[in-house]
Amino acid sequence: MTVLIGEGTTEIIYGETSIPAGAETLGGYLARPDLDGDWPTILVFGPKPEPTSAIKAMCRRMARHAVATLAPAMTGDHAADRRMARSIAAFVANKDGGWSNARIGYGLVAFGSGIDDAAALASHDARAMALAVVGSTLDGAVTDALSSADIPVLFIGSRGDDTVDIDRSVEARDELPRASYALYGDMAAHWWDIEAPGYDEDMAFDTFDRLVGFFGEQLPARL
Repeated sequence: MTVLIGEGTTEIIYGETSIPAGAETLGGYLARPDLDGDWPTILVFGPKPEPTSAIKAMCRRMARHAVATLAPAMTGDHAADRRMARSIAAFVANKDGGWSNARIGYGLVAFGSGIDDAAALASHDARAMALAVVGSTLDGAVTDALSSADIPVLFIGSRGDDTVDIDRSVEARDELPRASYALYGDMAAHWWDIEAPGYDEDMAFDTFDRLVGFFGEQLPARL
């Protein structure tokens, strides 16, 4: 990995990483503080199986705000990805890892279609403490999984995003009493992705600030 010095409030280590999972080795992108301690940790599931440049940038920004952030590389096969997600959660929760306090609890972030894997993991792992959803639909299957998990959920969406069913997602609040919502008026899809046509810098920064605040409240502090 590479050390990044002098950017943000926390020096970080970041780069591609290997994740041991029994007989196989999984991949992903990890950014974490370059300081002693076990840090609050989140897993990020993006809109594509491999972490995109925008997802990697978000991992680095979260790490500079003292949150270890891992975006796993998935396959696009839901059954395989859900099994892999549980292995990845076990990896970060290993008390011998030396950088994460995920054994106490960790957070999840889902962008776009990443919500399917994130919601399934939340429903199967009691260590999942909170989930933030960005640009995803809370459909019936997702809502059922999150209702089973019974964790705080932050939904961030835009009524200008034609890839998301905002009305269905808002209706899910009846089944998710611990959910909160931040709705933008007219941001296009992928407003948070600097490489997307719909990118909006102000709203992207606002989204990131909301993620930092949400996980700052929900996750265990550095040990």
